[in-house]
Amino acid sequence: MKKLLVMISLLLPASGLAANNVIDNELASCLNRNSSTVGMAQCYDAAMQSWDQEMNRQYSAVMKKLNNQQKAKLRDAQRNWLKYRDSWLEAAQAWYLAEQGTLAGLSTAAQAVQLVKGQALMLKSLNQGSCANPDDCQ
Repeated sequence: MKKLLVMISLLLPASGLAANNVIDNELASCLNRNSSTVGMAQCYDAAMQSWDQEMNRQYSAVMKKLNNQQKAKLRDAQRNWLKYRDSWLEAAQAWYLAEQGTLAGLSTAAQAVQLVKGQALMLKSLNQGSCANPDDCQ
């Protein structure tokens, strides 16, 4: 169990962002309440759904601000990102299955959360217009 907790803590963000984000706070709280594999998987699934909703919200908000050419570029980029996400998770799952066995699902779920969170934050930075200020990217 200690190995699992260490592994999960490495996959969670090390920055102060987690302390300031509702979704991350809910995930951390959920993981603290659930020590079973099934319970932790449900925590990651809930966080994934929340970050996915936030990503879609940010995408929609950015699209409203763009002209047609910019919209086409962002749409293509988002579609390519979705392919990348799926491809990365397939590769990670294959590696984790070979290296970790039953923990593979949790490891992949934690990575999925981080991938979608990252994309949501990138879209948010576009929506806000800049990443010059580090707070704009969080």
